[in-house]
Amino acid sequence: MKNTLFLASFFVIFISSAQEKYSIANLTAELIEKSNSVIIQQDIRVIIDDYDDMTISEDKIITILNEKGMSALDAYAFYNKSTKIRNLEVTIYDALGSEIETFKERDFMDVSAVGSVSLYTDDRVKYLEYTPVSYPVTIHFEKEIKTSNTAFIKSFTPYVDYYQSIKSSTFQIENKSEIVLRSSENGFMEEVSIENDNPNLLTYSVSNLPSVSREVYSPSFETFTPKVMFALQTFELAGERGEVSNWKELGLWQHENLLKGLDQLPESTISEIKLLTQNLETTREKAKAIYEYVQNNTRYISVQIGLGGWKPISAEEVDDKKYGDCKGLTNYTKALLNLVDIESNYCVVYSGSEIQDISEDFTSMQGDHVILNIPQENEEDIWLECTSQDIPFNFLGTFTDDRKVLAVKPSGGEILRTPAYTEIDNYQKTTAEINIIEKAITADVKIKTRGTQYNNRYSLYVKNEKDINSHYLSYWDNLKEMTLISHQFSNNKEDVTFFEKVKLKADNYVKIYGNDLILDVNPFNKFQVNLPNYKVRQTPFNVSRGFVDEDEFTFNLENLTVDTEFKDISLDSEFGSYQLSFELKGNVLIVKRYFKLNKNNYQKSDYEKFVEFFSQISKYDNTKLSLKLT
Repeated sequence: MKNTLFLASFFVIFISSAQEKYSIANLTAELIEKSNSVIIQQDIRVIIDDYDDMTISEDKIITILNEKGMSALDAYAFYNKSTKIRNLEVTIYDALGSEIETFKERDFMDVSAVGSVSLYTDDRVKYLEYTPVSYPVTIHFEKEIKTSNTAFIKSFTPYVDYYQSIKSSTFQIENKSEIVLRSSENGFMEEVSIENDNPNLLTYSVSNLPSVSREVYSPSFETFTPKVMFALQTFELAGERGEVSNWKELGLWQHENLLKGLDQLPESTISEIKLLTQNLETTREKAKAIYEYVQNNTRYISVQIGLGGWKPISAEEVDDKKYGDCKGLTNYTKALLNLVDIESNYCVVYSGSEIQDISEDFTSMQGDHVILNIPQENEEDIWLECTSQDIPFNFLGTFTDDRKVLAVKPSGGEILRTPAYTEIDNYQKTTAEINIIEKAITADVKIKTRGTQYNNRYSLYVKNEKDINSHYLSYWDNLKEMTLISHQFSNNKEDVTFFEKVKLKADNYVKIYGNDLILDVNPFNKFQVNLPNYKVRQTPFNVSRGFVDEDEFTFNLENLTVDTEFKDISLDSEFGSYQLSFELKGNVLIVKRYFKLNKNNYQKSDYEKFVEFFSQISKYDNTKLSLKLT
């Protein structure tokens, strides 16, 4: 009887302890505050047994506080001929820590990493399709994989997303081989505990880290949070052994082992390209014709570099199938350029609107995308984004602009930088002819955009009527009762300039008080960015892409007189400049506006002044004039 009572008590204590481990009651207010998810405990272990033998295990307990937090779960595993899944399991617990259900590997969805197309047929992913009935829930995720691909070693990055706090996270890497393991720590390791008594066993741990909020104008997440990168001196990738210690050697290895021999093309395509370019003289003309040929004859499938392999499929296969991922299409374009003796460089890059550089100080496999560079003597290089079917020739847009990339050349690797767009490059000109009809205005509006502002607008050219209408209702949301009458677009890809012509009517735009009319002088480019005031800003801030806006609004004041004294406005700041001016010519009022936002990096302490700068512009953009009926 005593034994029975003892066992019963033991199981009650054990269950209570297990429930407590997964209960939300364990979390402090500091961890929950401003968080969508909380990593209660995470243990990542990397074991390197040889240059072609690595095991990665992850044991993570994460509390999902709301629907937005589900994106932090990452319950998936990629596998192929080189990478095998050894364990994959998820257990779900409710807010009190009681187990709800368990998912084994067989319960995970198993799909091709590239959807329904036939490229990379051995690259697959298993992922959990799960939606909680209610929140919060705690999820215990366990994964272990074994791979012969050791060129890319998982980095220590305790923070992986905004609004995620960390109670406890440990990263351990053990090198059992006799190969040199290199590492590189960034400058944000203050809160990281490091154990390195054994040179072959490194342990990094953090605890009780509050979540980081996404603040406006924050730089790339990895530029202000802890990160340690690793690389083996000798490694294997795609079945090929490599041994490198600098970028030149790594680029040479990639060229010889990942690209060489993949540029063969059928005779029919060779003849077609020769015919296409036979009457063209300059490198630029030939490259443009070939680039547009690729755009018109292939389509892009999304496979992130590293997940669908680092080795592109052959140019011949892309030519046959008429599709490819970034690696395949870039290699294909490169092969076509080779046919007309145009040298080009296959370049590995980190993509996305947040600018991230290849870390030049640490030679390793990096990047998630590839683009093409065509070097030019005595001219700026040509850069090609080979995955887009509509982007202009030699225009990268915000996806890969202004960042360091690795150029893979036959002579070896070289770090290059993609073009940066200056403020004047990112230009918008808006003009409008405006008539006042009682409370309403009618207007003919013209907008011209270049640079990154072009990047934001040119897709209007292919949108349907519903989407175009929605765009302008949103863009001019200060016009509460707007009707779009007509629109006309012109996309000049040669000059990378987009033109919009819009006719519209906006009811109740003018406020009437007896014989007095109140007119808002800026109907069509009102700056309405209301920056939040943070008690204490957590992150540095930068304007990664500045711009220049010039506007000219011409109001027909027939039967109206101006009852306000004009006062031009001028504002100059380290953040940019602004002017607003007025000119009356007979019955015509001309309002001119100029706004330049400077590209720059700033200290956290400058943020309050930045908010004030934006507030002043918003105030000036709401300038009103009083008119009288004559």
